[in-house]
Amino acid sequence: MTARTSELPNIPLIESGAEACAALSETYPELAETIASLHERGFAIVDPDFAVEDLDAVDAYCRKALAGIGRIQDGWIQEASIGRLAVHRPVLDLLTKLYGRRAFPFQTLNFEFGTQQEPHSDTFHFDSTPGRFMCGVWVALEDISPDAGPLVYYPGSHKLPILRRMEIGGNKSYPDYEKHIAGLIDEHGLEPEYGLLKRGQALIWSANLIHGGSRRTNQALTRLSQVTHYYFEDCAFHTPLDYDLESGRPFIRQPFDLSRRKHVLSQRKHVDAQLSWREILAQRWHLWRQSPPRF
Repeated sequence: MTARTSELPNIPLIESGAEACAALSETYPELAETIASLHERGFAIVDPDFAVEDLDAVDAYCRKALAGIGRIQDGWIQEASIGRLAVHRPVLDLLTKLYGRRAFPFQTLNFEFGTQQEPHSDTFHFDSTPGRFMCGVWVALEDISPDAGPLVYYPGSHKLPILRRMEIGGNKSYPDYEKHIAGLIDEHGLEPEYGLLKRGQALIWSANLIHGGSRRTNQALTRLSQVTHYYFEDCAFHTPLDYDLESGRPFIRQPFDLSRRKHVLSQRKHVDAQLSWREILAQRWHLWRQSPPRF
């Protein structure tokens, strides 16, 4: 699905008004349940029909490579099966339909155990202009036990305003941000739900959905999983945590599109800032010299 730039929406279709989502459901009636869940609750559980061979390969790689580490970022650079899960065509097509812009994966994370990470929103780590054109897809590599520290998320929290650094005191530390999020959960009476997915299922979550890792009550249990973060075409991409408070300029990202195997520059028409050519070339050289496998 490719659209001319002039036709691209400035708000993700599934985060637009009720009428837009109703129209989206009419266009894709087979996705009506997914659309409704993402629109109202900020997440949806789907079964993308990943190849069993790829799930097996990622599982085997993680059990070996993650021992004693717990987490690997961008494991696709070493292991092609991780990349294949990230560029799985049914996932790319689904996200493109839901958001109205072409989706592309730019980062993977693989986990051995539950993170027990405090609740947070991805918009504090990854952001875009126009806003909210980022999402995560969490894939279960094994059946997830409630005692393994499953993913925890707060339905409806994606509708809260996107939190900016200045709203929590600018240069305050990340723990201050986590405390602020905890306060929002209490203030709005948000109730948690847990990702007890079966092997091969995936959970899509909106960029601003508050989520984290629940407590692992059985230390013997693993929670093998893969997270892939996706951006969408023709946006500016930036990192709010690295926002330059003094100059008022965002830190621009140069994400790598795994599906087309090339770096993507931010569109200046959205944010009049860009990495220097030295930074652009340095990042591209760093990845090229690692010779990622084809997938």
